[in-house]
Amino acid sequence: MLLAAAACAYVASKSSGDELRGAYRDSAQAMLQAATTSFETSHNASAQTRRAALLDQLRALARSHPELQSASIYRPGRDSPVASVGNPAATATQLRLAVAAMGSGEQADARTDGAELLVTPLGDGGEVTGALATSYDLGPTQTLLDRRSRRVLIVLGILLAAFALFTAAVLHRGIFRPLDRLRGAAKAVGSGDLSTRLGWRRRDELGQLAGDFDAMAAHLEENHGRLEQLAHRDPLTGLDNHRHFQEVLGEQLELARRDGRPLAVVLLDIDDFKRINEARGHPYGDELLGAAAASLQSAMRGLGAVARVAGDEFGLVLPDADGSRAFALAEAARAAVEVAAPVRGSLRCSAGIACYPEDAKSAGALLQLANGALAWAKDSGRGRTRRYDPEHVLAVTEEQREDFAGLIARPDAVRPVFQPIVSLASGEAVGYEALARFDGKPGLPPSWWFAQAHRFGLGAALEASAVRAALAREGRPDGTFLSVNLSPSALASEEVRQVMKGDLRGLVIEITEEERVLDVEALQRHLDPLRARGARIAVDDAGEGYAGLQQVMSMRADIIKLDRALVADVHTDPAKIALIGSLVQFARSTGASICAEGIETLDELRVLIHLGVAHGQGWALARAAPPWPRVNAEAARICRDLRSAQAKIVPLGIAAEARQGA
Repeated sequence: MLLAAAACAYVASKSSGDELRGAYRDSAQAMLQAATTSFETSHNASAQTRRAALLDQLRALARSHPELQSASIYRPGRDSPVASVGNPAATATQLRLAVAAMGSGEQADARTDGAELLVTPLGDGGEVTGALATSYDLGPTQTLLDRRSRRVLIVLGILLAAFALFTAAVLHRGIFRPLDRLRGAAKAVGSGDLSTRLGWRRRDELGQLAGDFDAMAAHLEENHGRLEQLAHRDPLTGLDNHRHFQEVLGEQLELARRDGRPLAVVLLDIDDFKRINEARGHPYGDELLGAAAASLQSAMRGLGAVARVAGDEFGLVLPDADGSRAFALAEAARAAVEVAAPVRGSLRCSAGIACYPEDAKSAGALLQLANGALAWAKDSGRGRTRRYDPEHVLAVTEEQREDFAGLIARPDAVRPVFQPIVSLASGEAVGYEALARFDGKPGLPPSWWFAQAHRFGLGAALEASAVRAALAREGRPDGTFLSVNLSPSALASEEVRQVMKGDLRGLVIEITEEERVLDVEALQRHLDPLRARGARIAVDDAGEGYAGLQQVMSMRADIIKLDRALVADVHTDPAKIALIGSLVQFARSTGASICAEGIETLDELRVLIHLGVAHGQGWALARAAPPWPRVNAEAARICRDLRSAQAKIVPLGIAAEARQGA
């Protein structure tokens, strides 16, 4: 619209200028015609031959008509005027017009070089004797017209700019800014801020549109509130549902991390609820759940968040609750659920607890461990509360695995100690068993570390680390062997294969009995390459666990190690004496040797020497220590003395002789 208006104004201005220029030219023609008429009236034809007289006439004409730019007299046959005053314009054009006028006997006019030209033939008695050429300078007029046009254009531009600014301001205030606000409000609603309202009171189309928008936003907010309630509430009990429970747990856990406060998660489950449903019907079960939820919420009001997380399972998030407080609150919650039954004593409830940060540090791990503790509570009699205990709950979380992996990944995670394996014939150390010690959690036995490692799928890595640390110790006495412990599953792992490279002479591999060997042939396929490189094989803890003669024979063991349970108090137990004697005879027949573990008294040592046991280890001989511990001097002397004095001993008389020696 503005462009159209500007174009119209420009055309009008140009048309007006053209009309003014035409008027000025018409005025110039009239003036030139008047000057010509005046010259013709006063012209003295007899003076045409005298140039001076012609000049006087032309000067008189110029004085009477000062508007003239020039006046010139032309004669036939001449290329220049015979007399001229002023500043002739376009002399070539004047000459052409003069020739034409003298030839035709009629006036000729032209416009050129900013001047208006008029040429009139002069004559005497009908004969053309010359021509008068007059010119009027239109330059000043043209300059004035150009200035006027520029002023008009400037004024027009200012007016158009002002109009454009005014129009833009009106459009911005009345249309564009409201549309921007409307677009921003729509974007806010789209991003979830359903409380956005425009609240306009204008009555135009934009006001109606704003009113419709506000009504739509209010309707959306109302519907969203209903959906939010449905999404976060359990319709049967009115408690938070599992989804909202997870959200609350995440929020409270973040606050506990930030403020360094404890937090506990409790899961409660109604015992035998399936049986109640089947016996009394689902309506009764639903009524019972509603009553239990109301009682639980009343008991826990202000103490933590309560939710129904599964069919008959409830969850509690207890901020600022350490282990003891969480246990007390869980017991109160259990009691609240149990008293909700119509008949007192007819309902029982179990609970499981997991605490932050002692048990786990993530929401998922806490729930997993609390669920494991709940299962433990049910397995141990129901109607009780249990807090997570790794000794009783077999749940394995990724968080626990990462923490344990971090512990065993430290360079000093495994510290080897060595216990001498003593020849009971000479009392001298013939080898050393490498035993792993751990400082990451003081008070826990090595068996806990290896059990946890296998539980987390890190057993092979930990066993390989223990073997690597043992092999790295230098200075082992000449002629002695080193014995390392490996489970059947670790023996097949790549981690152990990387450690057990090269020449293995002087190495004894003890196959531990914590795992059942289900495929002896597969195990043998892993042992044969080790034997080929010089290693010997020992079966650990024979006589306890899963070990048996069939397995010993299948593995073709070089050393059979008797378990501590078989060695303890052997000097007072004829059955053990008989069994060990049989194992000694079996070992001799297969080319193996017997090593008794856990010899803690000299009486046990004496009996084992008399039974012909080849090797022994235990506290009575030497305790495990950093490399390389010595054999107890008294025990070494007993070995030498008894073996040198030993003759044929009837196994049934060994116990009595041992008592006499004591």
